[in-house]
Amino acid sequence: MQRDLRRLADTKFDVVVVGAGFYGVTAAWDAAQRGLSVAIIDKDDFGAATSFNNLKTLHGGLRSLQAFNVPQMRLFIRERRALARILPHLVRPLPFVVPTTRNPRRSAMVMRLAMAISDAVARDRNLGLPDPGTHLPDSTIVSRDEALRLNPVVAPDGVTGGAVWYDYQMLSTDRVTLSFLLSAVDAGASAANYVQVNRFLQQNNRVIGVKVEDRITNETFSIRGSVVVNAAGPWAASLLSDLPAAAQGAPPPRLSRAMNIITRKVVNDHACGGLANGRYLFMIPWRDVSMLGTSHDAHEGGPDELKVSRWDLEAFLKDARQAFPHANLTTADVRLIHRGLLPMVSGDGTHVNLVKESQVVDHSKHGLPGLVSMFGVRYTTARHTAQEAVDAVFRVLGHGTPPPCRTAETPLQGGSIHRMDTFLKAVTQRDVDGILPGTLKRIATTYGTGYDQVLQMARDIPALARPLGRDCEVIGAEILYAARKEMALKLSDALVRRTEAGAAGHPGADAVERAAAIMARAHGWDEWRTRNEISEVESFFRLPRD
Repeated sequence: MQRDLRRLADTKFDVVVVGAGFYGVTAAWDAAQRGLSVAIIDKDDFGAATSFNNLKTLHGGLRSLQAFNVPQMRLFIRERRALARILPHLVRPLPFVVPTTRNPRRSAMVMRLAMAISDAVARDRNLGLPDPGTHLPDSTIVSRDEALRLNPVVAPDGVTGGAVWYDYQMLSTDRVTLSFLLSAVDAGASAANYVQVNRFLQQNNRVIGVKVEDRITNETFSIRGSVVVNAAGPWAASLLSDLPAAAQGAPPPRLSRAMNIITRKVVNDHACGGLANGRYLFMIPWRDVSMLGTSHDAHEGGPDELKVSRWDLEAFLKDARQAFPHANLTTADVRLIHRGLLPMVSGDGTHVNLVKESQVVDHSKHGLPGLVSMFGVRYTTARHTAQEAVDAVFRVLGHGTPPPCRTAETPLQGGSIHRMDTFLKAVTQRDVDGILPGTLKRIATTYGTGYDQVLQMARDIPALARPLGRDCEVIGAEILYAARKEMALKLSDALVRRTEAGAAGHPGADAVERAAAIMARAHGWDEWRTRNEISEVESFFRLPRD
């Protein structure tokens, strides 16, 4: 994956996708796979905004069931299954457990009925998944003792038992996002990060491309395309603001702030649910930490004004202590704060009514052909929304019947694995100088069938087979691979999103320094640039003080 701005400027594309978060990369992959020439750009790094800031779970739509919205729940089930099929190395079943109580709405009888209906609606949840390791078991109702053993962080008072169900956890949402992008590039797409759109190009009342600025060099140029897909996430509405009001379609949704935090390891095998102010929070095991989420509150201002104050963090921790009193969480336990912006219908303070379904807007229906906008809501259903958006692109291009979408069945880069256990067994039996079996397994899980390309760099430069630091298992070859093969232009790109080094908190000063030295050699940074990159990484991990 090479950053070729000359190609972007000199090529007339079928589709220009603005925004390389999860919705943008799924649209780019779908369009490229269906034979369109595609450019995809992002003003920051790939997947660095809301797509990075999530709870790492793929849902089966239990909340849709609560609203008696069975068609929506069926969509969640199909899309959850599709991601398990095309990315088997990056998802795993994760059990959830919430306590039952004497409250009629949360009694064991009501939860048993809800779980039975859920299992019936999701009866085909494992259909077509060749790897038994990705199969989701039926839900169960467990005794009080078992519920408190599985969920030891809630208060035991009033607990009568527990409800257990299964969803998927993504081992790395950043690698999931990147897998879609790399697959699009393999199919011919041209991608570039740190390219910001300043405005849409128009000719004869039609959008014909975008005027952009390279944020690395500050140079401006144009990218031309028959259709532009606005997949800029929280920035999608502001991109439309310069257009005539009629061309924008329905008023774009307002924004709400979602926050999750990464803490020390608190829970082990199960995602534990607890109530705070009448709604569920979840404490989720992930890697060697726990994740707590999600808080929602109305966001005032533009998407570039997203901030989390010390007061916001303390308020969230107060709710967490109500939901999970036995977790004994304090500010000192917080390793990283995730914050992102999601569309909402209405909201005031912490009372937020989120948009329930993603939207695709074909602006030709509002008098401006050549532009399609996506307003995404859920990670789980992004692939389906991308399919709808690319169908709209084909219609704008004059196709009465769009060619079929195959992204629900086609494995992504690294995902052509029939059985993960067999694959990992073969990997760990290899003898690679300087790399322990556990590290081999982790690398194979991260990169799937492409893992040997990383190992080749370690074989070529044996020093890169060593871990980055005392408390960081990521090896130097992964940083070099990110720089050379995955368009990691900044130190934070490599440490936080391409590898596991900093995705769950600060990897240690020794790891940051060594990764910076590797990136500096790869990109020819001088000492000033290297120190500045380190400073930006330290700022990323710094918790709010005010």
